[in-house]
Amino acid sequence: MALPAAANASAVITFTSSLPIPVPANDFSTQLGTLGLDRYTTTGAMISLNANAVLRFEFLGSESGFNDTFTAAGLPAFTEFTSFINNFGSPTNLGAAAFSAGSLAGLLTFTSSGPGAVSGVGSDGFGIFLSRGQVSGAAVSTFYLGYDDQLNNIDDNHDDMIIRVSVLPPVPEPATWMTMLLGFAAVGVGMRRRKRALVRQAA
Repeated sequence: MALPAAANASAVITFTSSLPIPVPANDFSTQLGTLGLDRYTTTGAMISLNANAVLRFEFLGSESGFNDTFTAAGLPAFTEFTSFINNFGSPTNLGAAAFSAGSLAGLLTFTSSGPGAVSGVGSDGFGIFLSRGQVSGAAVSTFYLGYDDQLNNIDDNHDDMIIRVSVLPPVPEPATWMTMLLGFAAVGVGMRRRKRALVRQAA
């Protein structure tokens, strides 16, 4: 029995403008550059899923004198309390959650114990790092977020908390699993019957 192949879910990032990642003001500019990321976008940017998907979140680093928090719908909030930590070499897994196709606005947010405002997709404090030559509307399987908890400060660099987001295929519904299991069972029965028929013919 042939099973339909699942379409690959992706995140689509749209933006009207972008800026170079400030070097050396962004403490992780070297690590981001190694990943091929050299620009970022903030105000008015959008992140949308082109299909239902599971998003996995990983904490990569933080440089801030405040306690900053990242929250993704369906997962516990994550707060970093140290002034500087670089986890690019060994990311901290924050968990994964299922998201429906469509905009992620209002579903991903940064907050701070300092003067920084709550920042979500499309706001000044919510940065989305872009790869070299990335155009608006491009579909990606991985994207990187950076928080700026002091927009009007000299330390305006979106490195106060950096999160990697990976787009994974959605988990099949129980009914889908049952259909697949029944299909595999039917294939197994058919193979056994064919084997018996061949044995009879040989006899």
